[in-house]
Amino acid sequence: MITSSFSGDIINASLRQLGASSIKEIRNWILYIAKFELSEDLCVTYVFDVTKRDRYFLQRVTPYPISHGDFTSAQEVVEFIRKDIRKFRNAQNSHNFPKFLDTTNAMVLFSHAVELLFLERNVTPEDLDSIYQTIQSGLHKIKDIHDRAPKIEE
Repeated sequence: MITSSFSGDIINASLRQLGASSIKEIRNWILYIAKFELSEDLCVTYVFDVTKRDRYFLQRVTPYPISHGDFTSAQEVVEFIRKDIRKFRNAQNSHNFPKFLDTTNAMVLFSHAVELLFLERNVTPEDLDSIYQTIQSGLHKIKDIHDRAPKIEE
């Protein structure tokens, strides 16, 4: 437990240096909530916990929720957040940014709707195939756009 607490303290200090406007620490679970207020309209919030084996599980919860998985060190967590914040600072300058946020939030709603559909309804194989094909089509479209869109210089 001492190691996890020490690692958490390192992350806490590092995230403050990156500009976190607040970091809430919940010691009983060794859970941290770090907020970065990038502008009046944009707050990026991360939640991460430190496991007993000093591994880190990181999620971004705002402006839209997405899991970023396991990390093996406090430095990896801080480096990921540093790069992510830099990307958000850059992206918020795009005139497409509001549409991007609308799109990502629609994907979250879609994911929840699919989950509820399959947990609460008896879906036919034909409907399942239709949904799967729609998702595959969307993924192919995203890959196509990714391949032809110019990369943002970091």
